[in-house]
Amino acid sequence: MTASRLLLVVAPQNTAMGHLDNLEDAARALGKVLEQDDLGHCSPALAGGVALLYGTDVTQARIEAAVRAAARRAGDVGATLVLAFLGHGMAPRGRSELYVLGADAQPDVLSTAVNVGHLIVQAAEQPGVNGVIGLVDTCHAAGAVPDVKALVAGVRGGRTRVSLLMSSGAEQEAYDLVFSRRLAELLRQGIPGVGKHTGVSALREALRHVVTGQDVVSLEHDGDHFAMQGLWLSRNPRHVGADRPGPGTLGAEDLRSALEAVGPVVAWPDPWTLQELDRVRHEIQRVKETGTGIGPVALVHRAVHVVDGLRTCLVTQSFLTSWMGGRLTTQRLRKALPTLPADVYALVPDTTGTALLTDLLELLVLRAPRVGDSRTVLLTSFVAALGADAALDLSASEVTTWADTCGARIEFNDALEDLSRGQAARRLRLVVSLHATVADDWPESLGLWLLDGGKVCERAEVACAPAQAAVEAKLGEAVAWGRRHARLRRAPLRHVDIAIPTSLLLRWKPEETDFGVRLGVNHDVVVRWSMRLNPPAHLWWINDHARTGLERMSTCAAKAPVDWLAEQDAGQPQDLGDRLRAGRYTRAVAFAHRPVHLKQLMELLLAYVPVVLWPDANNGFSAADQVLLDMFWDRLPTELAEAYRRRWQGGSVAPSDRLADLRSVWHDLEWLDFCSWFDSHDAVHGSIS
Repeated sequence: MTASRLLLVVAPQNTAMGHLDNLEDAARALGKVLEQDDLGHCSPALAGGVALLYGTDVTQARIEAAVRAAARRAGDVGATLVLAFLGHGMAPRGRSELYVLGADAQPDVLSTAVNVGHLIVQAAEQPGVNGVIGLVDTCHAAGAVPDVKALVAGVRGGRTRVSLLMSSGAEQEAYDLVFSRRLAELLRQGIPGVGKHTGVSALREALRHVVTGQDVVSLEHDGDHFAMQGLWLSRNPRHVGADRPGPGTLGAEDLRSALEAVGPVVAWPDPWTLQELDRVRHEIQRVKETGTGIGPVALVHRAVHVVDGLRTCLVTQSFLTSWMGGRLTTQRLRKALPTLPADVYALVPDTTGTALLTDLLELLVLRAPRVGDSRTVLLTSFVAALGADAALDLSASEVTTWADTCGARIEFNDALEDLSRGQAARRLRLVVSLHATVADDWPESLGLWLLDGGKVCERAEVACAPAQAAVEAKLGEAVAWGRRHARLRRAPLRHVDIAIPTSLLLRWKPEETDFGVRLGVNHDVVVRWSMRLNPPAHLWWINDHARTGLERMSTCAAKAPVDWLAEQDAGQPQDLGDRLRAGRYTRAVAFAHRPVHLKQLMELLLAYVPVVLWPDANNGFSAADQVLLDMFWDRLPTELAEAYRRRWQGGSVAPSDRLADLRSVWHDLEWLDFCSWFDSHDAVHGSIS
């Protein structure tokens, strides 16, 4: 049997603490709405995928055995385990730990009660379990939060996921099981605008509006970067499909808050149309004029602002869908996203397709703009980048009509100017190759090529002594040569590719070459592997293989297309070589820790994968740091060059600063196209300028 979720509801009656009249009803209601089926008194072995433990015979031993059995069963089928604890809870004086009282528990005798946090850790650590969702409706419920250190350093190496939703603070009482009853109602009715599934955070926010007198608390821990989807508790009945559009998560959240501030006199827009949004705006304005709302004036103004922003999002989504048609893709949406502040980057969703378009528009209009900034600056940059990437006419009448409708004509003009400057900066690229090495040391000459729009327009060869100082001096002359030709072509030279043999990759940082000013101060320096320029006969396949890998990487919608190699992988070069030959790794490969035999591993990897990343120092690159690649992947490798600059100059607190501790060898399609040029007639017979 396979299952996506297994559910265990634990609701013991402890007569010593007092009979809970609504306990069985609350437990059954919660279980029923989660499983969409009546719960019977199923065996704790969970043969049917669901169990309810209720009554005066639910002892400490039965609870602990049932939870462990549920975890084993969930692990066997790769399911998410949902554990609900309802009933009496106690916490030891001075310690925030929750103990649920089974039927045989003695008040204030901890050894007779169930430590919920410990059970949750044990369940999450069970091999194969997709994650654990805990629902706790007891007094002192927040004491169920487990020891996070146990989750991040246990037998699964930190690849655990736990989401908890708790009815009360660690020192609070919970009343009349109102949390469970309201939760069941919410799950049955659904929450508008939170997507196909409801997770802990959305439920927490909704419950805080309907559960009074006790603090609804949540915890979400996700240590599994291989997980394909976040933990969710139930399918959302209020989710609207592609045939019935609606707001995204951010838009729905902002609109709910806005309408709550205005008061109950303004109804939710249904269906999600411009006419309905106009109706909502009109009613909010009437509330402001008549003073019939319950919220402060500033919040009423905020409500109008939110509705106007959502209207802009809906207009833009309709325009982009019509204007771009089949050219509107998930990859293009992510590529066009403008530079965002750190806190806004954290909100970039992992959705795809139409849902991603909705989410990104709401992010750019509602959350990204800072106080005093135009709310359409980032939006117009996004639209301009989308159109340019799809080679569409940005001066077309439908584009200017859209900009006028959004009140963003000047912002769009500014975006077009910025786009033009950026395209000019990307036009020229200087390639410097150190392929003429002597005995795995420094070369006796440098190969120079200037590319204009990807085409070789100038080239030269410069002799030098085979020493680092001599090579760096000639590298300065090469940049001067490139800049002279750039001036003749009336374009800036910003990008410099340095092609380096394996022997120099780990001991030289070309961007730090100092000819009065460091090369990387005014140039984006990208390190390439020189072997790809003219592979030996036995490696004839490497560029075609890399091109296939890049094509696969382009289909990764949300997370960075990177395979992180663990220390045990790095410690077995022969096994790694076997996996590479079998096609196991074709995407980017990164090391979380700098391997001892990195040079040997690089000689293996560079022929098989298009991108290799490794820590510059021995302090490693933690799981939290690795998330930066998800955030900035579409801006790499340029963002690496920016991070190096900020590190040199000091004082920066940008979220990508930690990227300065990464080194890379980077090959993209543009580089592979240049490598293909060496097979052409021009490469052999062309003239040197």
